[in-house]
Amino acid sequence: MRPVLMAAMTAVSLGLAAPALAQQAQPVEIRFDARVGAASARCGQAYAGVGTSKAGLRFQDIRFYVSAVRLIDARGGEVPVTLIPDDQWQNDQVTLLDFEDRTGNCNGSAGTNMAVRGTVPKGDYRGVVFEIGVPQAINHQDPTLAASPLNVTGMTWPWRIGYKFTGVDMETSGGAGGPSAATGFSIHLGSTECADGPPMAAPKIACANANRPTYRLSGFDPARSVVVLDIGALLAGTDITVNAPKSASGCMSFPGDGDCGAIFDRLGLAWEGKASGGQKWVRAD
Repeated sequence: MRPVLMAAMTAVSLGLAAPALAQQAQPVEIRFDARVGAASARCGQAYAGVGTSKAGLRFQDIRFYVSAVRLIDARGGEVPVTLIPDDQWQNDQVTLLDFEDRTGNCNGSAGTNMAVRGTVPKGDYRGVVFEIGVPQAINHQDPTLAASPLNVTGMTWPWRIGYKFTGVDMETSGGAGGPSAATGFSIHLGSTECADGPPMAAPKIACANANRPTYRLSGFDPARSVVVLDIGALLAGTDITVNAPKSASGCMSFPGDGDCGAIFDRLGLAWEGKASGGQKWVRAD
């Protein structure tokens, strides 16, 4: 074959191959760990020195919905992770992270899931971005009819409000006692002010308070790093042994709940018109 013709064919071949190579995907597993300070948050374990009253706690539930996951490439761009549905922990839009195993005081299920699994285009990634929450488009539905992982009734409110984005329930001990004393505390983050209407009907417009915090972590190597959700840091400004008057135990995200102010600030969310000073509980290790 003539050299000129061979060179031309090689150029054409490379030109056709380049787009295909650019589209090659690589698997990615983004690992998470729920912790109380340096200790992993698990069922059956006791933790001390938590919150402003340096209280003790034992977990009853530790679950989170995570969505809109992206990796940060070497240029600082955000590349979406294509989730791999598995008919249990994630669909193509949301992942349920489940750190409880129904041992000790926990009430959930025996199975656990501590990772988001998907694919990204081949590349060099140095950070991660994600939301805690269920996307608006799928947040208001009947959980008894929904596919996994949105069929977990323990992570739901009435359809009009949607899902609990965080299901953190604790038994607490210590504190000063008194008329506001409580032996339990919960963190149930979710959308609020979802307009009026029947509880079992989806709102026609988006809820006024979306309450889906976004976290952007640099210095995150998907092959080696872990995203830490530090519940101890989240509770550092809160007395978990008392309950605000005329409200459910702990922070339920609804306006007027006196247990939510410090928690929302540390989540990185505005609370009743006051901007957050910046999230203080998610980090990369």
